Amino acid sequence: MKSTINYSWIMSMLLSALVVIPASCSKESAKENTRAETSLPLIKISGEHSLETTKTTLNGVVTTWVATTDKVGIFAPTSRTQTDGGGDPVVNSEFAATSSGPKSSFTGNMYWGAPSASHTFYAYYPYAAGSPAATAVPVSLPAAQTQSAANSTAHIGALDFLVATPVTVTSPGNTNSVANDVNLSYNHLFTVLEFQIKGTGQLKAVKLSANRTLAFSIGTIDITQATPAAGAAYPIVTISSGRSNEVVVTLTTPATLTATNADTKVYMVINPVIPTGSCLIELSVDGTNWTHLFKEAPVNGFKRGFKYVVSVDASSASTVEVGEVISVTGRVWMDRNLGASRVATSFDDDQAYGDIYQWGRGSDGHQLRTSGHSYSAVDTDNPGHSDFILVASGGWRIPQNDNLWQGRSGTNNPCPSGFRLPTEAEFNEERSTWSISNYLGAFASPLKLPAGGERYGYNGLFYTVGTTGRYWSSTVDETGSRRMSFNNFVSNINTGSRAYGHSVRCIKDLK
Repeated sequence: MKSTINYSWIMSMLLSALVVIPASCSKESAKENTRAETSLPLIKISGEHSLETTKTTLNGVVTTWVATTDKVGIFAPTSRTQTDGGGDPVVNSEFAATSSGPKSSFTGNMYWGAPSASHTFYAYYPYAAGSPAATAVPVSLPAAQTQSAANSTAHIGALDFLVATPVTVTSPGNTNSVANDVNLSYNHLFTVLEFQIKGTGQLKAVKLSANRTLAFSIGTIDITQATPAAGAAYPIVTISSGRSNEVVVTLTTPATLTATNADTKVYMVINPVIPTGSCLIELSVDGTNWTHLFKEAPVNGFKRGFKYVVSVDASSASTVEVGEVISVTGRVWMDRNLGASRVATSFDDDQAYGDIYQWGRGSDGHQLRTSGHSYSAVDTDNPGHSDFILVASGGWRIPQNDNLWQGRSGTNNPCPSGFRLPTEAEFNEERSTWSISNYLGAFASPLKLPAGGERYGYNGLFYTVGTTGRYWSSTVDETGSRRMSFNNFVSNINTGSRAYGHSVRCIKDLK
């Protein structure tokens, strides 16, 4: 029976991170930059966190800037990089905090573009070098996160990302006078989970899996967009690499669990999503072997800018055997394709492609990617040779036998003891949990399915290796059989000739 997850809204982390832009120089600066009355002074930035939130340091839920280390990027199309309206529009200007704490001034260079003119400011944290467009600022959130020890929050700062609500102000008519302040309120892009774990023994890592994108290595965000409603996610413009349905936090120093949840806390940063169904939580004593349990996601999903407390009883977690993986559906699968030397590290990892089977055949050598071929169909369940059998149409066996891969007791079941070929329905259930319906979603899932291509049944040649994945199911369809297919555009279930060679991923039988 699934337990309800204990999600407590500790504090909205969005709230506000106030940045004040005084529209005049200090007297000392004015002396150093002597100008006529209509000259255009340096825009100086200072910042403070007026309310509790999470910026770079989570201490409870109190935030702080870190001197020198914390840098923001600012875009101001009508401001300038030089005085007197000279230079270029401000694109990704770097401003650094000068002191540590809830309040700090920032150092950087930016000037008013013209007197009595509209100036719009866009900003984000942390600063990334380069000259991206304000509509395509780089953003990332790693799926592999590291925490130094239980209860430490020091790693959160490096994972944080803030976007300021765009602000438009009018520059002063007399630019030597004191202008009204420009307040930039920063909003959090991500969500923090605080796992409170009780039990016995050691804890090395915590993993969360869901049927939505929890992390990504390369993406972009439009910081000129209007700020979403409180808790609503910012749209990510593009995710071009590293999309992942799971996030793992590894403790550098393993924790010793106790009977009290609050004694052991692990902090994870995730992309705010609305999962359907349950979330999978896995615990590891060594980073390699895992136990697991399921928790229901919050009804409205994980909100941007919130911290959630997740209470976990390690003693209630179930064991996953070596070579197995549990998916978000709760089913146990082999962690790699039949014949693969390792779990896939990318969708086009050639060491993870594994073997290529003609539907219904056993592991007689034909499945090897280097096997030879012959042209004669057979009338037995076991051809008696290791050739890949080529036929113009139909299957390698005449007449067909629909029972060769049915269940773990199927005549030619190629899977290890206790495993079998999945059905069409089981593949569809897995596909419904993918964050995106293509080969990126297939690899981002806990199954980490690679695109191993296929071998044609009439010429024995390999096609679309590294771009298309085809996986046999046990489900038959007249003289063909059903297969799961995916490429860079879509995924679906369709019917294929049994003479073709496809990948096999085994599922653990429930009986």
